Amino acid sequence: MRLSDSYQSRSRGWIVFVVLCACGFPACAVAAPTPKSPTSDQARISVVRTYPHDVTTFTEGLEVRGDVVYESSGLYGTSQIRTSSLRTGTVLARVDLPKTMFAEGLTLLPNGRIVQLSWKEKTAFVRNAKTLAETERLPYDEEGWGLCYSSAKKAFVHSDGTNKLRLRDPKTFAVKSTLTTKFADGQLPKLLNELECVGNTVYVNVWTTKTILQIDLSSGVVIRLIDATGIGPTAPTSPDDVLNGIALLPNGHFLLTGKRWPLSYEVQFVSLPT
Repeated sequence: MRLSDSYQSRSRGWIVFVVLCACGFPACAVAAPTPKSPTSDQARISVVRTYPHDVTTFTEGLEVRGDVVYESSGLYGTSQIRTSSLRTGTVLARVDLPKTMFAEGLTLLPNGRIVQLSWKEKTAFVRNAKTLAETERLPYDEEGWGLCYSSAKKAFVHSDGTNKLRLRDPKTFAVKSTLTTKFADGQLPKLLNELECVGNTVYVNVWTTKTILQIDLSSGVVIRLIDATGIGPTAPTSPDDVLNGIALLPNGHFLLTGKRWPLSYEVQFVSLPT
């Protein structure tokens, strides 16, 4: 089924979800926020400052190096990778993907390469970090959602919208191991999306929500649940315009943004009393 031009964006089952909800089907629980496990640490965000963000960018992946923002923007026909100034939002460079590709998460490697996923096309684009030029394509079997590179594990971490995270070889992109994620009380998270690897953990945007999970990459256990409520557009927007960008900043803060959001937010994570 092809969506109209205004809603041609990937809905990842959004149409099916609406139909099921209308019928009172129990799958409606998919859109509910991830359950807050009482055994996971809780945190909230504290906004430090905001930066301009291009409202035409359908954010799927986000990275920051110095003052340069690397961003993967989705949608069939308009997918791209771009760099911009963090402070001003000025676009520095951009490369469009083939119109048959839907861009997804991206990550930067220490050797000056970028790897950018596609959604259903099962193709990862390897690029030069300075020029954004494509140098190689790598195949994979699952859907592409989020991607980051873990220096601690010396592996890519890849999400596909389930509660599974795949650790992939940095050269071949082959799966080294699969991590089943869970809350400390046994509940299973859903819809793991955009990723940011930090140490032996990964921060994960939970799709359709303003929830971020910090997950231990050795055990798969959620060690912190972060509530990002309070940021994002205040005016009515498309259902797809959700939180979907997280990147570590040089000062240890995080940059958060979403699909077609007018702002990016520099934030700190503040633990709540247990």
